Amino acid sequence: MTWRSALVVISILTISGCELIGDRKTSSTQENTTVVAENAKLNETFCISSVTEAPVEQNCNIEYWLNYWSDIENSSWPQRKTKIEQLGSEATSTLKKILLSQGKATPYQDRLRAQRWIESLLPKLSPQMRNFMSVVIYQPSQELLEMESALVSLSRINTDLTNAKDAQKLLLEKQKNQIEQLLKIEASIMNNEKGDKL
Repeated sequence: MTWRSALVVISILTISGCELIGDRKTSSTQENTTVVAENAKLNETFCISSVTEAPVEQNCNIEYWLNYWSDIENSSWPQRKTKIEQLGSEATSTLKKILLSQGKATPYQDRLRAQRWIESLLPKLSPQMRNFMSVVIYQPSQELLEMESALVSLSRINTDLTNAKDAQKLLLEKQKNQIEQLLKIEASIMNNEKGDKL
């Protein structure tokens, strides 16, 4: 009877253990499915366009775009400019051109052009992607453009002031020369009058 009791206990433990393992697998599978679903939902919220012009891996995958931006970050401006010239005008190409125009060495005019591209692209973006683009790219780039514009204005004012000072110096020098000539003429006239009196 002891061995039968032991066999029953072992059987019960084995069945319970299998059920526990099965429950863990089921809950693990459910957790993985939930995580995948949440990631898919997160990616779908960052869609570039409702138009199906872009491949799926690009259209609604924020990770793809962050990786693209990271990969081009160390490219020189001439390299990025060449890539920009090769791209078309569809939404995905426009986004690539915008990202290519965000480097530190990007000239003012090209950065300004990228701002116009962003403004034309924003209506085609999902609300989340529109907010992301506005916060991460548009606003910082706009602030940089405003600072560059202010620096150019200050530089022009400084140049104008320097030119005005130079012009004022020339005018003062000219007036000084005229006064000296007038004094010489006056001295010459005075000398002539003294000679006539003798």
